[in-house]
Amino acid sequence: MRMKLNKAKHIVIITMCFFVFCTSCTQKSNTNSSVIEENILSGELLADTIIYSVVIKNRDSLDQWAEKSLSKLNRKRMVDQIFESVYEHQAEAYDYVTEAPMSVSDVKAIEDKEDFSRDKVAKLQFWEAWYYDEEQVVMSKKVLSVLVAYEATTDDGDLLGYKAAFYIKTK
Repeated sequence: MRMKLNKAKHIVIITMCFFVFCTSCTQKSNTNSSVIEENILSGELLADTIIYSVVIKNRDSLDQWAEKSLSKLNRKRMVDQIFESVYEHQAEAYDYVTEAPMSVSDVKAIEDKEDFSRDKVAKLQFWEAWYYDEEQVVMSKKVLSVLVAYEATTDDGDLLGYKAAFYIKTK
């Protein structure tokens, strides 16, 4: 009986030591955005500008891969935030072809087009800088610009391609 009691004491002591050890080794996360950004963008600049497109709307409900790929995206909110950032003068819109700045009324004119609706925004094109921190083994990206593109369709609703609406530069 005494042996079982000693064994139980040892298990409790070992468990407590393990708990103290584990909790003392954890670091508190710093939510200061400047610290986070500094850590994320540390390392060697591997790509000054990478440009790629991402389809953000699945037109085929049978395409399980696309459905899963987009399952965590709140597309409507993302599109709304891009437009609102322009309307609230937090971001400036640019013409894709001429690269000239666009006014808020220019962007509103796009929204007034018959062939446009925010629901048709189905593709984004990103301009990014890519970094790699060899010491921390961390790859990070900074979005430089985002282009908004919407579906161009036939009268029957078949997809012809995508039209560039405008792009914004991020800070």
